[in-house]
Amino acid sequence: MSTNQVVLNNGTQAIVNYNTAKLFLRDTRFIKATYTNSTGVTVTITQGQLFGRISATGLVIPLLSGAVDGSQFPLGFAAKTQDVLNGESVDISLCVGGELAKELISIDGGDTLATAISGKTLGDRIMSDTLGVLLVEGLELTDFDNQ
Repeated sequence: MSTNQVVLNNGTQAIVNYNTAKLFLRDTRFIKATYTNSTGVTVTITQGQLFGRISATGLVIPLLSGAVDGSQFPLGFAAKTQDVLNGESVDISLCVGGELAKELISIDGGDTLATAISGKTLGDRIMSDTLGVLLVEGLELTDFDNQ
């Protein structure tokens, strides 16, 4: 998602920083999944946040490597940022295939792409457990000119 920030606008001159960074680069595939917020507070799902699926219920939750309910295995990345009220169930779009900029993904709980889950790194699990998410260097057009 592109954003811009007005640094200076004095009526005769304007300086605007544009950020054209994209998380979803090409050949992306999405699915719908249900997330239920039972945390007691409003939760903000962020674009690029990694989710797993609880085997017994089919619901998705943010991935944590220490889980033992199936949600420790990667399913996909949230397509957009949204708030979910306590007790609310929402359908979210998850990217399960295609190329993503690995610098823009989000993994909860201090886990990293090097975190081991059942004998494989999380980075390897993302590629093998999803429909083919490939995490690539994606920092083109993400720095401002003359800085």
